[in-house]
Amino acid sequence: MRILIVEDERPTAEDIQLLVREILGKEVTTIHIETTLDNALVYLKEKPIDVLLLDLNLNAKDGFQILKQFVSRSFYTIIISANINRAIEAFEYGVLDFIPKPYSTERLTEAFQRVKSTHAADGHAIKYLSVKTGYEIKVIPIEDIRYFKSANIYVELHLKDGRVVIYDKPIKQLETLLSSNYFRIHKSYIINAETIEKVQTHGGGQYSVVLKSGDILPVSREKINMLKDYLGR
Repeated sequence: MRILIVEDERPTAEDIQLLVREILGKEVTTIHIETTLDNALVYLKEKPIDVLLLDLNLNAKDGFQILKQFVSRSFYTIIISANINRAIEAFEYGVLDFIPKPYSTERLTEAFQRVKSTHAADGHAIKYLSVKTGYEIKVIPIEDIRYFKSANIYVELHLKDGRVVIYDKPIKQLETLLSSNYFRIHKSYIINAETIEKVQTHGGGQYSVVLKSGDILPVSREKINMLKDYLGR
């Protein structure tokens, strides 16, 4: 796991680094510290990471600038900050967890457990996705998306207005940001279970769902029983 710590107080950053090594052990591939916003932005442009540990107050500069510029990149962000009044805002834009200072080993451990979880914690699911189109970042409300379709290492967002937008994260990582009513019905599809009109059985082990939007999507044999249990059918 490749980790970047962005924290303007070097002793605090080194303490977090030590705790992360204790928590993850051999799972850590690299762990790097940046103490300024500008250096962190340069590092993120040049180096791939898996997890960002971010303080929001960086020598009077706003760490949210990193979220706004790199929110569509395929890494998890865990905020470690005393600015708890910005927690809701952070979660809405795809942050995996928000750890108030003073942090603890237990709280950091819980955050890294979420990296491996299948759904966002209750109340912490994203309400928006930010996608990069050219040099522009656009914010798309989750409620405007009919369904998600895997497209290799990216995800197609099929919108209610008929557009298809590419989201620059794999479907497995997207799953962890969505609330529990979102269901992966197939290796390539995630839907909001509340939008299902009906489940169809075609014989020969083939199934599909019809959404209220009229979309018909396949359901894998591995998922059909779990989906029916979820729907109470």
